[in-house]
Amino acid sequence: MRSKIVPKEMIPEITRGVFVEYEPELPYPFVHYPTRMGVFHAFQQEKYGPLFYCSCQKQGVENYLKVKERLSFSGLPKASQLELMEIFIQNIKFEDNLCHICNKVCPKYGHGKTMNETKFYSIYGYYIKALSYSYGLDNRFRDICYPKHIPGDIVPLLIAEEQYGGRLVLDEQSSKDFKRYCENVIRTRMGYFAIGKKWTSEIKLLELIKEMFPGYTVIHQYELDHLKADIYIEELQLVIEYQGEQHYKPIPFMGGEEGLKRRQERDKEKIDLCKYYNLDLVYVTYLDELSEKVIKNKISPYLRERIN
Repeated sequence: MRSKIVPKEMIPEITRGVFVEYEPELPYPFVHYPTRMGVFHAFQQEKYGPLFYCSCQKQGVENYLKVKERLSFSGLPKASQLELMEIFIQNIKFEDNLCHICNKVCPKYGHGKTMNETKFYSIYGYYIKALSYSYGLDNRFRDICYPKHIPGDIVPLLIAEEQYGGRLVLDEQSSKDFKRYCENVIRTRMGYFAIGKKWTSEIKLLELIKEMFPGYTVIHQYELDHLKADIYIEELQLVIEYQGEQHYKPIPFMGGEEGLKRRQERDKEKIDLCKYYNLDLVYVTYLDELSEKVIKNKISPYLRERIN
């Protein structure tokens, strides 16, 4: 498994131009690689068919457009810029399980070697950068664009500094830690070993649930109206929420007391939505051991209700 994910031979990188590669291991085999300074892959089922992006990167693409690409229209009022971005977002096509990560397939072209980075990063760096956008930062793992998207299990370990104009950025060590966190999430999704501190609690929980319920449809970041549930088991109509420290304690760069209040209001709203749609809701907190026994004990009462 390891040799297929990180081969011994070097993976070539894309240095310039537009590059499309046919990769039959993927469901949509025509792969449009990012430019050297780009981030996201796109996919086609047929050579001249429409372009699709993988659903696992939907949040990242949306954040990228709202943060970066709207600056292309800097001559317009901000409201107009955001309106244009919404039009772009609505016209982008997404499909589940298209990318190399979802299919656990090594790409034919990698990100390229970067100083002080791992060989894994040299191959999967584009996906790691894309994940940073999904988690509310930019592809430098430094500028905080959407604090509410930062995973709860790493929030207490990050230190942010306020820059001119109120912009929040991670300090140097936190930026390195966050980049390592993103890499570990991609490593875990690929079935590869994580490195350094084990901060990927939500992803570990996701993988554990998948192992416990083979053959079931387990969805990460399930859309629940305008909110998102961490994990959803479709056949059981069961939502599982991972609750990090920021759901119980104020975190300075996540809005302090006001931020805590907003998060708790969203948590209450999720409870109401689950009741409305007749979905069961289970909480796993940062204090819980992530083991099959603990998770089974939490879920079992709801399983009996559904079976009966």
